[in-house]
Amino acid sequence: MNARRHRRRISEAAFWCLCVVVSIVLGISPVRGADLVRDGEARCVIVLSDESTAAARAGARILVAELERVSGATVPMTAESSLGAWEIADGGVISAEVRGFRPETFLLVGESKLAKELGVTAEGLGPGGIRLRTVGNAVVLLGADDATPADPSGSRSAVFAFLEQALGMRCLWPGELGLVAPRQETIALPQLDHAFTPMIIQRGIRWSRRRERLDDGIAYLGFKPEEYDTRFAEATGENAGIPDWQDWQRLGGSLGLVAGHSFADAWEKWHREHPEWFALQRNGSRDLSELTPDRARLCVSNLDLIEAVARDKIAELDRTGARSISIAPNDGGQATFCQCEECRKLDPPEGRTITLRDYTVRPAREFEAVSLTDRMVWFWNQLATRIAEKHPDAWLVTYAYSVYKAPPLREKLHPNIAIGFVSGSYDSDEERRRTLEDWNAWSQMTEKIYWRPNLLLYGRREGVPAVFIHKLAEDVNTFAHHSLVGTDFDSIVHHWATEGLNYYALARLLWNPDLSADEILDDYCQSGFGAAAEPVKAWFLRIEAITDEVAAQELTSLLAPYTPEVCAELHGLLDQAEKAAAKDDEIVRRRIDFLRTGIDFVEIQAKTHRFAEAHRDVRPTPEELEAFLADMEEKFQLMREIFREDPLALNTPMIAWGSEGTFRRLGWRGAETLPTDRWDADEEGQVRPQE
Repeated sequence: MNARRHRRRISEAAFWCLCVVVSIVLGISPVRGADLVRDGEARCVIVLSDESTAAARAGARILVAELERVSGATVPMTAESSLGAWEIADGGVISAEVRGFRPETFLLVGESKLAKELGVTAEGLGPGGIRLRTVGNAVVLLGADDATPADPSGSRSAVFAFLEQALGMRCLWPGELGLVAPRQETIALPQLDHAFTPMIIQRGIRWSRRRERLDDGIAYLGFKPEEYDTRFAEATGENAGIPDWQDWQRLGGSLGLVAGHSFADAWEKWHREHPEWFALQRNGSRDLSELTPDRARLCVSNLDLIEAVARDKIAELDRTGARSISIAPNDGGQATFCQCEECRKLDPPEGRTITLRDYTVRPAREFEAVSLTDRMVWFWNQLATRIAEKHPDAWLVTYAYSVYKAPPLREKLHPNIAIGFVSGSYDSDEERRRTLEDWNAWSQMTEKIYWRPNLLLYGRREGVPAVFIHKLAEDVNTFAHHSLVGTDFDSIVHHWATEGLNYYALARLLWNPDLSADEILDDYCQSGFGAAAEPVKAWFLRIEAITDEVAAQELTSLLAPYTPEVCAELHGLLDQAEKAAAKDDEIVRRRIDFLRTGIDFVEIQAKTHRFAEAHRDVRPTPEELEAFLADMEEKFQLMREIFREDPLALNTPMIAWGSEGTFRRLGWRGAETLPTDRWDADEEGQVRPQE
C-alpha cells in the first residue's frame, strides 16, 4: 500500500495545460484533418460496449450533452454491435458505418472489444482509476468500473477528465454559472495518453441538505421549506441537465465503513440487569437515567460488558455481511466518562490534560483529568481480539475524538481497527499544529485512518468569507502520504461565494493530493474569470491573508477583521476585476457579481454583530436602537434577496439559524419583527399584506 501511495505522478494541472495547448490552441490531431466536431456538425460517434457498465453509460450520456453544450453538435451514440464489421488500418485508424453515417473519429467510452483491439484496457487501474488514450482516429475513455467495487465510477470520471483536458471545461460551483464551457464549433481530435488511479479510495465530502435547523432559518426569513427546495434545485440545475458538481469532481469511492457513535441503545438494553456496566459518576452513582441515557457512557474496563458487546457485534456482522462495524463511543450527553478505579488505571498519568464536566451537580462543574485515549484503545482492542476470531477481515471503526483524540501512550492498536480522525481547524494555528502532531503519531500505529474534520464549517453560522487552500493543500498532501485511506468532511454548507474556493480545492486535492494550492488557484481564476483572473486571484489571496490573521491571533470573532475599510478594499479588487473583464463576456461579470454578494453581506453582517457585542452589557439609546433596527431590516431584506435570486452564493437560512438569534435580546426576530409588506426592499418578490 505504501509503495503505491508514494509513487510520483505527473502533476494533473500540468497535464491539463499540455492537453489544452495541444488539442485546442494548436488544433493538432493525430490523424490529419480528423475532428470530433467541425463547424458545429458531429464528425464522430460515441461507442459503448453491448455489455457496458453503469459508469460507462452515464459517462456517454454526459459526453453527448457537454459536446452539444460547447459546440452545438448532437453527437450520435451507439452500441458496439451497431458498427457492424469495423476495420482497423495501420496506426489504429477505424473505419465503420453507423446507420448511413461514416464517422471520421470515434469516442469509445468504457471497456469494449474495439478498445481492446486498439490495445487499450483497464489493466493496471485501481479503484476509481481512469485511462484516456488516443489511438489513430479514436479516443478511448475508460475505467476499471465494476472490477473495482470500492469505486466503480472510473469510466464516468474519465469522461469528466476528458471534458477538462480536451475541451477546457470546469465545474467551479454547482449550476450553470459555475460551469465553464468554452464555445468551440470545431473540436480537433486531441492527442491524449493519461492513466491515473486516485491515491485516496474514499473521497467523501458531506453535502448539506435541508433539515430541522435549516427549516428554522427558512421560517426566520419568511419563506417555506418547499420554497427552499425549489430554489436550490433551480440554482444547481438539478432538472436542467447541468452536471452534478460532486460527480464532476470525482468524489465518491467507498471503503464500506460503518461509522458513527454506536451505543445509543445500551442503557435501554442493559441497565436493568447490569447497572454495573455503566460509567461511575463523581457522585458515586452509575444511574444515568437523568443524564441523557441515550448517550450513555460505559464502564469500559468491565470484561462482562466487553463480552456482551463483542457478541452483539459478531451477530451484527453475521446478519449483515458488512465489511466493517462501528465500535465508537457515544458522543455528547450529560454523563461523564467512568471514574471507577479500574478504568482510571488504564489512563497513563503523564497523558495530555483534558477537561471533563460533572452534571450530577447544578450548575455543572468542570474538572481536570488526563487523556482517555489509552482506556479507549484498550477497550477497542479487547473487542477486536474477540471479533477477529469470527470475522478476521472485518474492520472495526471508531474515532480519535474529543477527550480521546490524543495518541495513546501505552496501548497499540489492533490491526483491524480503523480510526476516524475528528480533528482539524483553520481558525487556530495552535490547534492545527496539534492536529498535525497527533496525525503523525496515529499514522505510525495504523494504515487505516480516515479524516473526519469539521473544518468546512468555518463560516457556516456567520457567512464570513474564508480561504485556507494553502494550509489545506499542505495537510491533505501530508495525510495522503501517511496512512490516509478516506475522508468524510463535514460539510459543504453552500456558501459558494465566500467559501466555494475551499470546497473546490478540497475536491481537487482528494482526487490528486499532489496538486499545489497555487496550481488550483491559478486554474480556477484563469478558467473561470479569463482576463479578470489576476484581480480575482488577488481578492482570494487577500481573504486568505485575513483568514490566516484570524488563526494566528486566535480571534474569537471571525467577523472582526471585516471592518468597513477591509470591505472597501475587497470591493476595490472586484471593481478591478470588472474593468479587466472583456466587455462582451457577460458570464465573467456575473461570476464577479456572485463573489461580490459575499462582501455585500459580510459588510452589514459585521456591522450588526459589532453593535450587538458593544451592547452586550450596555443598553443602547433609543436613537442607537432605531439605527440598529434599520440595519437589521436592511440585512434581512438582503438575505431574502439572496435566497430568491442567488441561493448558492450564501445559504442564508443557515446563517439565520446560526447567528441571527444573537439579536433577539435587542428586539429583532426576523420575519416576526416586520409587517409582511416590509419584508422586501423593492417591488419584485414583495409579499403583499393580507386583505
